[in-house]
Amino acid sequence: MFRIREYSLALFDLDGTLADTHQLIFDSFNFILRKYRSTEMTPREILSYFGPPEEICIVNMIGADNFDSVWKDFIEYYSSHLNETMVFGGVKELLSELKSAGKLIGVFTAKGSKTAEITLGYHGLRAYFDIVVTGSHVKNHKPHPEGIDVALRKLGIDASDTIVIGDSPSDYKAAAAAGTGFVAVTYDTVSRNRFDSIDCVKAASVEELHRLLSREGDRVQQG
Repeated sequence: MFRIREYSLALFDLDGTLADTHQLIFDSFNFILRKYRSTEMTPREILSYFGPPEEICIVNMIGADNFDSVWKDFIEYYSSHLNETMVFGGVKELLSELKSAGKLIGVFTAKGSKTAEITLGYHGLRAYFDIVVTGSHVKNHKPHPEGIDVALRKLGIDASDTIVIGDSPSDYKAAAAAGTGFVAVTYDTVSRNRFDSIDCVKAASVEELHRLLSREGDRVQQG
């Protein structure tokens, strides 16, 4: 078991955990699918491609032809519609409290470096984090634990002293493989039912996550 108050590093996923961005991601992929393949995909179909960063997802979806143009269009659409996304209420207050308590805070996201940088910058989140590990920084993507291992190595923190917070089973599997603690967040509409069959600690709201990460004596199941 992992005692909440004993962790030194909190490692957060980005999409669906810190920010409500899934709809924009779906819209961005469908924008290029319509333009270059005259088709669309459902959110479930798009989610099936998740794991590697967007560049690889694009190639897997529509091929490598005209990649530079496709990627440019994807980034332009994503960037110009970030006003349709938001940081979940209470997240910035939680991050501020963790910083004040002397915790290290990081991001471990499957997003590529470009979209992660754009998203964190637009929402004023980057300054909170001691490290950001993206899908562009690893060879093995979620649910492989390489991204967590990179963060631990660079910050000099043990897995047993780390808690991972994410909204997908791939986050859970990565944390379990790395040997860290884990909390599943289920307040995003996309992730609400993802953990129904997984026995782990869950936070159905940012307020509940705040209590879990801040309250003396709470425990999180070891991954």
